This record gives sequence, C-alpha cells and structure tokens, in this order.
Amino acid sequence: MSAAPAAVERDFVWSASYTKREFKVQRAIRIPNELPVKEIVFRIMQEDELPCYVEDDLTESLSEFVSRETENFFDDAATSAIEKFRLDGDVAALAARWTRDFQEEHLCYASPEEEIPDSKFPTMYHTLIHSPALDTMLNLEHTYALAIGDMVRERDQTLGHLQKRQTMEMERCVQQVGLGLTDRDINDIAARHFEETQRVSDHWDSRIDSLKQTQKKEFREWITTVYEDYIVSKGARGFGERMRAASKTLAGHDVQNWTPPPPRPSESFTIHLGSQLKVMHNLRLLSANILDLCRHTTYGMGVPAPQRLQMAMSLYSNSLSGIVLLVDNRINSYVGIKREFAAICHESTELHFPDLDEQLETIRGKAREASEIRAAASLSGSDGSSSHSSRRSSFSGQDSSSSNPSPTLQTGDFYVTRHSNLSEAHIVFHVVSDDSLRLPDISSRHPIILGLRNVLRVAHERDVCNVTLPLLLVHELSEEMTIPWCLKRAELVFKCIKGFMIEMASLVGEETRTVQFIVPQGISDDLFASLSGMLSSIFRVSNPLVLK
Repeated sequence: MSAAPAAVERDFVWSASYTKREFKVQRAIRIPNELPVKEIVFRIMQEDELPCYVEDDLTESLSEFVSRETENFFDDAATSAIEKFRLDGDVAALAARWTRDFQEEHLCYASPEEEIPDSKFPTMYHTLIHSPALDTMLNLEHTYALAIGDMVRERDQTLGHLQKRQTMEMERCVQQVGLGLTDRDINDIAARHFEETQRVSDHWDSRIDSLKQTQKKEFREWITTVYEDYIVSKGARGFGERMRAASKTLAGHDVQNWTPPPPRPSESFTIHLGSQLKVMHNLRLLSANILDLCRHTTYGMGVPAPQRLQMAMSLYSNSLSGIVLLVDNRINSYVGIKREFAAICHESTELHFPDLDEQLETIRGKAREASEIRAAASLSGSDGSSSHSSRRSSFSGQDSSSSNPSPTLQTGDFYVTRHSNLSEAHIVFHVVSDDSLRLPDISSRHPIILGLRNVLRVAHERDVCNVTLPLLLVHELSEEMTIPWCLKRAELVFKCIKGFMIEMASLVGEETRTVQFIVPQGISDDLFASLSGMLSSIFRVSNPLVLK
C-alpha cells in the first residue's frame, strides 16, 4: 500500500465588520488538521487580540474552511493515485496486496494465532481424566481442597474467638456506662471492634485467595506437563506407572474420624415421553437439603468422594449436571441461600472457571445491558411478542440505572453460573422467586413455572442432561405448608414439568435425560410415599409385563 499523502498548508483568510470596526485574519492552516478548531480559534484571538464577540463567527468560518479543504485534499490525493496507477500500475500485484491486507485485517479471514493455553486446557483435562492419570488428578484436586478447607476452618475459628472476646468486652463496658464510661465510649469501642474484625477477616481472605491462585496456576502447569508426557508416550505402560507413583506421594488426611452421610430417601423411575419419537427419561424423587448436592465434603476423607469421579469425567462432556436454586432478585451472594451457596463455593479452589464473585460481576454487567436494551425498546413503543412475555426475562429498568449498579430481576428470571468444585453439579440455575410461592394457590402461568420451562429449554440446548429442581418450589418447610398444600403444589409442578419435557423431547437426540425432584428434609414418610405415588401416576410409569 502507498504511503499516506503528506500534509499541506492552506491560507485561511477571514474578515468581518462589527459596528464600524474591521477585523481581518490570515493564517496558514495545516491540512489535514489535527488540532481542534476551537483551539486554533483561541490561539488566533490571543495573538491578534480579537474581542470575544467575534469568536462564534470566526469558529464557524474556520470549521467550514477546514472541512472544505480537507475534502479537496483527499480528492486530489485519490485522483493522483488513480492517475499514477493508470499509467504504470500492476493490477495483479495491487490485487494481491489488497487481498493480503484485507485478510489480515478481518478476523474471519486471518490465520489463527498460536492457540493460547486456556483454549487447550479443556482438551488436555478431558483427555487426561480418561487416562491412567485419573486417580492422580483426583487426588491432587482433593489435596488442594483439603488445604483450602483447613485454612477456611482456621479462619472461622479465629474469627469466632475474636467475636467471643469482643462480646465479653462489650458486656463489661456496657455495665460501666454512667460509672466512668459514656455512650460515646461505647460507640468508639464498637467501631474499634468492627475495624479489628474487618482487618482479621481481610487478612485471612487475602491468604486464602493467594493460596487459591497458587493452586490454580500449579494445577494448570501440572496438567500441561502431564499431557505432553502422555502424548509423547502415547499412553504406554510407563506413563501409568509414573502416575501411580505420583499418586502415592499425595498424602491424605486420616479417615478414622470420617463417617459417611446418612442415606437420603429416594425413589427412581424410568419413563418414555414424546408424541411420535419416544425419548427415555429417568425421574427421581429425593428428600435432602439441596445445598448438600453442592457441598464437597473433604474434611476427614483421605480420598476423594465417589461423586467427584463422575463430576470430573463429565466436566467437559455433553452430559452435564445442573441444579435449580431459588434466590431473591439481587445478583449477589450476601444473604439467605445465596450466602450459604457462596460459602460452599469458597471452600475449595475453582480450578476451571472464574470464581463465583467474578461470574456474578459479569452477570451484573450483562443484566444492565439487557435492561438498557429492553428499556429502549419499551420507550420506542415495542410491546414485545407473546413469546417474550411468556419468558418473563426482562429486568427492572429503574434499578439498572447508573445510581444502582446492581440491577433487579423479576420473578422467573434466572442466571447461570459454572462450577467444577461442587459435589453433584456443574451448572447452577439461579431462579428468582418471591413470597407468592408460599400461597396455596398458584397457577401454571405463574412466572416461576415459566422460569422452570426456560431452565429446561436451556438445559436441553446446552447438554445439561441431569437437572435437579425443588418440587415444592421452596427449599425449607414452614408451618403453612400442610400435607394438602404440599400435595397440591407437587401435582401442579409434576404436570407442568411433564408438559415441558414432552415439548422438549422433540428438541433433543437420543441422550437419556434425568430430572430429579427434590423435597426439603424433614417431610414425613407418608407424605414422601404419597408424592412417589403421585409421580408414577402423573407420568404413567409403565410396569414390566411378567409372563407366567
């Protein structure tokens, strides 16, 4: 490509008359001009001592001059280049140069750069997890989790002792009010306690974050090294022996204090759904705390839990596992079940995906963008189609303004986070709920029901073959949730989910899908049996025919 034409100078002449006073300006202006027009006008007025009332006319005249001369400059340059090419140009060489520059400029034509390690890592991990390195990888992850778990427990103990000491000190000081201490002294002591707690908490959080970053870096480097060894050795016997030797060097904790968790009441069924082509589904009714499906138990265990094997082998596969959590309408992890879930996520290092806090920050940004787009569409008179209204996936435009950095979601909206350090889930669907779910009567058009429909659709489209959702649309039982209340709610959810599964059956291949209905801990055996019978009745579980 030819070099850009050299800049030139053009004479700018301006004259005007104001109340019998004549003003004339003559300057050489560089074209193309790189300075703002207002800057040039300011310099001219300073040098020629012009009055302020000529500024607007001078600025307008100079702007027109610069625009006109710049257009003429590029027209002349283009004419000159075309004329030069017409006389002695090489069409083939010029076409080849333009083609090369165009391909280098546009990403879809440019040759790919060297693949970055992050894009290779999923392939390397998936290859090694299905190789003799499996045990070593799981033991290494377990060792990392034990180290983080020990540090988290030490932090909690330190903060607990600090809080206990501060409470005792505050009680003694309160008793001295009026006997040497004032309310101002009590406030100062409370402020000092808060600062001390914050300082200790920040210290431990910094240590934990530093250890997590070190573990993540070491793990990725180890995966890269072992993968290269595996490729070179082509999975020969020597590679497996080296992996077994490395696995023995990873010391675990004593297992004498570990006791297995109590069994969970559950019932499993197999059904076939679909109008024409039948698709097999597995159904399971389970009574448990839904966070137990997320909690990665490490303390007192010398080896990884059995669930970790299944989760690790299917992490980068088309058979992912997901859980539905019912949360409030704020995208954070400060209160309620969101806080408990965040604590579980922070108990071990996230070796594959961004931390939960980073994912939530990204989601907040996307939610603000979506809110702005929908607010603009609403202002322009777009009411949206019926499909959009059924999704209930719009955000509150008022809370997504710059004054409120955390947008507010509506009931039925959901956001998704990815995890590799949970016990029985890769994907978590955070579905927004409200207090209306505690009412005895909700319809199939309730936003939370439509939200579950969208969750199942996303799960089918994104290879999430195992989905766990709360059957009663609550995570904890309360006094108003009587047996008739539970049976009525379960019947509604069963029928709606069945309809959604039939609808989705035409969107998938031959993969077997599993839907787990989880109910809170503490329900009676009779209620669990009634729910199990209702499930088999609504889904019409077929019993095998026994020939005598």
